[in-house]
Amino acid sequence: MIVLAPSAETVAAREAGREKTGYGAAWTVAGLDAELRSRTPRTGLWPDTTESTVERTVGAILAGRERAGVL
Repeated sequence: MIVLAPSAETVAAREAGREKTGYGAAWTVAGLDAELRSRTPRTGLWPDTTESTVERTVGAILAGRERAGVL
C-alpha cells in the first residue's frame, strides 16, 4: 500500500487553487487528514510529499516498493 501523505496545510493550499474540490460541508482538509493519520494502520509506504516533486515522489515509491508490497 502507498499513501501519499502531504501535510494538511499543503493539501489545503493545493485545493484552494482548484476549481473543484474533494471536500464539502461534511469534511475539511484538516479533519480528513486527522482521521486518515489516526485511524489508518501505518502499513506500507507513507511518503511525506509536502515539499516533494513528482520525480522525488516516484523515486521514493520505487525505492520503497518492496516495503509497500508493490513488486
